[in-house]
Amino acid sequence: MKMVILLTGCINPDGMAYTALNNTEERKAQYVNAIRYYLNKTNYSVVFAENSGTDISFLFQDFIDSGRFECLSYMGNQNKEKGKGYGEAEIIEFAINNSRLIDEKSIIAKITGRLIINNINRIIEPLKKNTDFVSCQFHSDLKFADSRLVCATTAFYHHFLKYKEQINDSIGVYFEHILSSSVINSNMRYIPFPEEPMIIGTSGTTGDIYQTHKRTFKSFLLFKCYSLSQVIRINSISSHQKYDICETLLIRIRIFLYKTVLYFI
Repeated sequence: MKMVILLTGCINPDGMAYTALNNTEERKAQYVNAIRYYLNKTNYSVVFAENSGTDISFLFQDFIDSGRFECLSYMGNQNKEKGKGYGEAEIIEFAINNSRLIDEKSIIAKITGRLIINNINRIIEPLKKNTDFVSCQFHSDLKFADSRLVCATTAFYHHFLKYKEQINDSIGVYFEHILSSSVINSNMRYIPFPEEPMIIGTSGTTGDIYQTHKRTFKSFLLFKCYSLSQVIRINSISSHQKYDICETLLIRIRIFLYKTVLYFI
């Protein structure tokens, strides 16, 4: 299947609630830097979808002319009281409906547009062989899924968008809550990332700087144990069985082997 990187953006938040980073020029510079990173460091098509009507396509005309990059800008954020999570869901919907690079057979790696994921190729390349799946990271209670990187077939995003009206930051129902429940109640297989994303950038909500810690063999094993354990838990609570008994047993064996190696290092 065709992999497409979708970078979601809002260059001018114009007073959006629950947004710490409001400087338009600073945000613009971060988006431009991230777009250049994914265009130069990957071979995938890239779509930048932005909802404040700020057009930066002229900065990337060569990539647009080559057919590899698409810049979509429109006036969104008409429901600011619902917060930026609702706005991001609308951006995804707009991109799916208007992009010439995204179609129903695409795998979309949705990335928060100002962030750089240093190991993006190692994460999404192994996922290309899958169909009808979704990959993301969950918090330990499975009620909150990290939305900074989501990789899934277009069909999953259609499923997620059916619940977008439930997103409302003002009452504590965030994009990440609806993403979590959408993964669990979908009939698509949940596949964990092959390795932990190495994220560089600044949180738009809190202003905190994301720092990537040095990866070690031990941290890799711990991530594998944690992510595979989530597969077992999600499979057990989902109304749609994503893995059969034999597949679940194999996952448990892998977890046991990882833990055994951890014990001896």
